[in-house]
Amino acid sequence: MTNNTGKNENAIRKKKRITAVCAVTSAVFFVIVFGILVLAIATPDKEKSESENRVLKKFPAFSISAVTDGSFMKNFETYFNDQFPLRDKLIAFKTKFERSLGKTEENGVYIGKDNFLFEAPTKPDEEKIKELTDAITAFSQKNKKLKKAFILSPNATDIIPEKLPKGLKIEDRSENFKTIQKSLSNFSWVDCKASFEKYDKKDTLFYRTDHHWTTRGAYLAFKGLSDEWKLGAKGKDYSFFTVSDSFQGTLSSSSAVGDATDKIEICVPKKEAGKYTVLYESSGRKTATLFEEEKLNQKNQYEVFLGGNYDKVVITTTAETTATLLVFKDSYANCLLPMLTPYFSKIVVIDPRYFSDSLKGIMGETQFTHVLFVYNMDTFLGDSSLAAALES
Repeated sequence: MTNNTGKNENAIRKKKRITAVCAVTSAVFFVIVFGILVLAIATPDKEKSESENRVLKKFPAFSISAVTDGSFMKNFETYFNDQFPLRDKLIAFKTKFERSLGKTEENGVYIGKDNFLFEAPTKPDEEKIKELTDAITAFSQKNKKLKKAFILSPNATDIIPEKLPKGLKIEDRSENFKTIQKSLSNFSWVDCKASFEKYDKKDTLFYRTDHHWTTRGAYLAFKGLSDEWKLGAKGKDYSFFTVSDSFQGTLSSSSAVGDATDKIEICVPKKEAGKYTVLYESSGRKTATLFEEEKLNQKNQYEVFLGGNYDKVVITTTAETTATLLVFKDSYANCLLPMLTPYFSKIVVIDPRYFSDSLKGIMGETQFTHVLFVYNMDTFLGDSSLAAALES
């Protein structure tokens, strides 16, 4: 009888403990959920994620039709995910945890050695390459009097594959560079790949946290262009200044890996002929610099160069020359443009990704003497706008 009583008492105590644990767990869960709900309501919606460098979803518009077709809940889920309290910190924690388990890829970004981050390279498409080079060749044939040059920069995966995650193999695109060069045989070809591979500090030519080349990489390309066009540029004619040592670029944002920072340098000509005015034609804004210092206060500090990407920018210089330059480019060119200002009286810069004007009209306004194409391999292989711009 005594044993049964003891067993019953133990069972009752055990049941009470389980009930207490369940009550505490439920209370903690309720506090967490309620706390998140209160925090979500109290925290104003963010327009942009600085860490991811993208616009966040706004609260979806409510309507009966949106509810019935399911679009309201779908958009609300995206909105809640974007506006979730402490979202950036949770993403960073998740990334660190997954890396501790050996993961070397996050959101399409490879996490390499020595804190290098790599964008997955664009795979070459022979048909697409031919379409692009045919369009450029057709433009060249229509404008035979122009001195022409092409700068096609490799990407970090092409130059420092030893920094990639162990065991990751990337396709060698050397033959694609040769194919493009051969197709554009009437252009002065700036062989960035060869000069980058010979450079004794190859790992300084690209940012660790961003997909762009550094200003040092751009300067090597500029030196190659100077040799091709006999501009006579010398190292003593330029100065480098560090404007930031806290840069974390787009690859850091995409992957939520924040282990490293980069420094950003600007390169400026010492000559008085390097003075110029800049017209952003779409907005009508004028400045006397190709550097936007206030951009250093934002997440994407690379926009210190040219202020970002625009459809058409006109640079008028004090250079004592009649030479004029037309540039077709992607964002790699932004840090290179200041180096060109001592050698041309006018530089018209077109980014085909945003361009919707008439190229014939632009060329009718200015008698250009030179034309330059500046692209990185990934952007060039994925381009969908250059051919249309050349035909406009």
